[in-house]
Amino acid sequence: LMDRLLTPHRAPHVGPVNVHEVCERVRSLILAEFPEGVRIVRDFDASLPDIHADREQLIQALLNIVRNAAQALEPRIAGGDAEIVLRTRVQRQVTIGKQRHRLALQLHVIDNGPGVPDSIKERVFFPLVSGREGGNGLGLTLAQTFVQQHHGLIELDSRPGQTEFRILIPLA
Repeated sequence: LMDRLLTPHRAPHVGPVNVHEVCERVRSLILAEFPEGVRIVRDFDASLPDIHADREQLIQALLNIVRNAAQALEPRIAGGDAEIVLRTRVQRQVTIGKQRHRLALQLHVIDNGPGVPDSIKERVFFPLVSGREGGNGLGLTLAQTFVQQHHGLIELDSRPGQTEFRILIPLA
């Protein structure tokens, strides 16, 4: 059952993808799901070239991460100061796994929520690990699977008041 849940049911449909269109799609979905109290800030590098990727898989991976951020912000939503930043950058000379890449896309999802609990921080990408009541623990696992299929990785840096997920995907 776990293999069926976590293994994509289709081969990636790879083509040129504008990462900012992916970010905008996810932003609109999250704002529809959380219409009040969440501010999503765009901090995009307009010089980013299209990436060679599966658009739907990138949308799903980013949506899972941003939705988790929005859900973690629910206590701050009432106060009106819940914020998620979507930031894109180009990073030069990146090593992912054991392979060196001249250029990589850096996609940051930063929120001002309570942070990932220390008790699950090291296991947050494992299946069935969730820090939220009623969470199924599959969102970040699927996000990681989709990003890894693009030869990328996801990193996490979290402390109270700021959680940052950083997606790296090779450009060249």
